[in-house]
Amino acid sequence: MKRFHDTTLPFWDKNIQYVFDGYKTLPFPFESVGFGSEGNPLPLDIPKQLSFEGFLKMLRSWSAVTTAKDQGVDLLPEKVVKEFEGAWGGSKLVRSVSYKAFMLAGKVRLRSL
Repeated sequence: MKRFHDTTLPFWDKNIQYVFDGYKTLPFPFESVGFGSEGNPLPLDIPKQLSFEGFLKMLRSWSAVTTAKDQGVDLLPEKVVKEFEGAWGGSKLVRSVSYKAFMLAGKVRLRSL
């Protein structure tokens, strides 16, 4: 996965760094309401049952993968898909996975006129 991820790096928008940093560097000028704060987002694990086909669909939905495809670069050629399939344990296997997410919630202070 790390090797594949590295192939996607040239195709990400520059703002993806906020995601890669777990939103810790995202400016958040709002008053915290208890669900993360600037520099300290609330980490979340979202469990899901995922088939190998679902895993491939998720990878194909990455903006870097679609950007590369639009530029004529296939980041998921058959060879890479087969490597993933072998590592997954076969195309019929459904795995329990956990998506990492981060939350920042705040409120806006309205100024009176």
